[in-house]
Amino acid sequence: MNPSTTNPNSLARIPAAALGILVIGVLLTSPPTSSHAALQERVLENGVREHVPIKVKIKKEKEQSFKDLKNVKWVSEFELEVTNSGDKPIYFLYIHLITDVKVGGTPFVFVLHYGRPELGDLVTKAQSDDQPIMPNDTYTLKLQEGQVSAWESSVLENSHPDATKIRVLLFGLSFGNGTGYFGNSPYPAATQGGARQER
Repeated sequence: MNPSTTNPNSLARIPAAALGILVIGVLLTSPPTSSHAALQERVLENGVREHVPIKVKIKKEKEQSFKDLKNVKWVSEFELEVTNSGDKPIYFLYIHLITDVKVGGTPFVFVLHYGRPELGDLVTKAQSDDQPIMPNDTYTLKLQEGQVSAWESSVLENSHPDATKIRVLLFGLSFGNGTGYFGNSPYPAATQGGARQER
């Protein structure tokens, strides 16, 4: 499941829950592999570029839980803080957590999202009842229960090793006015400073 091959206009047609179920289904039916290195603690890699108006980090109280390689409950305890570092309200976020556990050669992906799914096509406008993350505000994202239970069960059953590296990638971001980011690239590119940025 490679974010770089997905059309931004298809985001609204792939709700986060459905995508999570799809990935879990693959996990439970395919022989997994892992590219684990000899690490002392679990690592979070930030793939969100500096020009993108969000900052991400693990919630401070959850850092030790995440880093502990012996903690099989890290998935249920995982909390990612997302801060709006720009000057526009953010109405929709879609984030991928790419693990170093591979399923049929493809990394297993957890998904996190904020906001009404329809805003995921990036051109849909926000409505009065949509609640944005305002500039300088922080919102905490958690994994969905279905993803958590499937992962923990398969790790405990030794169906695959636990993850030791997680890479955070932005998949979509909407300002609620028809603009935003698709990955690390402004959308549409012409309205936000010219050439598209590389992921």
